[in-house]
Amino acid sequence: MSEPITDSARARQVGDAVRRAGAFCLDFEFVSESRYVPELCLVQVAWGDPGAPNLAAIDPLAADPRPVLEAVADPAVETIFHAAQADLALLAQRFDLAGRNVYDSQIAAAFLGLGDQIGYAGLVSSLLGVTLDKGAQFTDWCRRPLSEEQLRYALDDVRYLAAAWPELRRRLEEAGRLAWVEEEAERLAASAASRTPPEEMYRRVKGWNRLRGRALGALQALAAWRERLALEENRPPSWILQDRSMIEVARRLPSDERELRAIRGVKGGTVHHHGAEILRAVRDGSRTAPAGEARDRPLPDRARSWSVLLAGLVTARSKEAGIAPRFVATRDEVEALVRWWVEGDRSGEPPLPVLSGWRRALAGEALLGWLQGETSIAIDEASDAGIRLAAGEEGA
Repeated sequence: MSEPITDSARARQVGDAVRRAGAFCLDFEFVSESRYVPELCLVQVAWGDPGAPNLAAIDPLAADPRPVLEAVADPAVETIFHAAQADLALLAQRFDLAGRNVYDSQIAAAFLGLGDQIGYAGLVSSLLGVTLDKGAQFTDWCRRPLSEEQLRYALDDVRYLAAAWPELRRRLEEAGRLAWVEEEAERLAASAASRTPPEEMYRRVKGWNRLRGRALGALQALAAWRERLALEENRPPSWILQDRSMIEVARRLPSDERELRAIRGVKGGTVHHHGAEILRAVRDGSRTAPAGEARDRPLPDRARSWSVLLAGLVTARSKEAGIAPRFVATRDEVEALVRWWVEGDRSGEPPLPVLSGWRRALAGEALLGWLQGETSIAIDEASDAGIRLAAGEEGA
């Protein structure tokens, strides 16, 4: 088993080879415990002949992996991952790189009916008949030197991906779904590369929408302060101040450290180290409360029923196509469609993914047809989906 690359010049050579090949498989080993942004510990690469690929493991603790990583942002190079979301997020957060021309074998498998969110070992077993040894999966990847078992495990994550991807691609092309997977991977890469601004992080605090006025302004400033500190110190935000404590601080608007210490969940150490910063955020935020914070009104009872019914239709259409429903339309998207129909301007359709491209053909037209009263939904015991659309009958 070859040693990891610890020389930046050799890492650049691998990057050059990957670009010449025009395609490569990529995987990371990282440690996320006790960190806000995971610590990258190993970069594994495979390129060339899928049956006998070139393999390299780069130690980012000793060598600069950027020449290889930058290939992910090159639209002329295909990058194949398995379960890419965490890897793409790490690239964005640590290296400011956004994926281009990215493929995800887990998404590809889901679009071929091989299972939603299938694991790498399951995929390799299904496609190649190879059983992987996962014994090193939960070892300490930051510790040096890495063992032969760790290196073998890590390189297997790209070795067999290089062999599995051509078969997945062939099946996708035969099914006419390669473009679907490309579109979904593009959405995933864009989502992973975008980070919520600190000023908007208050919307991720559980219970934020129950606050108003000065309390909401205080929460906005407090959540922004916590986000910046979490990134600076690379600590999980909840280690700094938990959500429920932030809500209570924002409600009570403490004016000094004594009042701050009296709030449940605010630890003495937090007040000692950050009390002045917290009080400043509360004071400044309460003076600049968000104006006209938009909140969706609860849907009428009949509209809530429509959302449930149409979500069932999405599930049925997805099942017929052998695709996980989450790729077609989420429950939130279905509810947004119903809300637009009930409350919106029907002269133009809302910009929802389910109303464009292959999703529209698979389910979007059916959803609109029912809302427009052009079709009805009926039980169909003979169908695996369990329901069917009947044209020309009364819908919504």
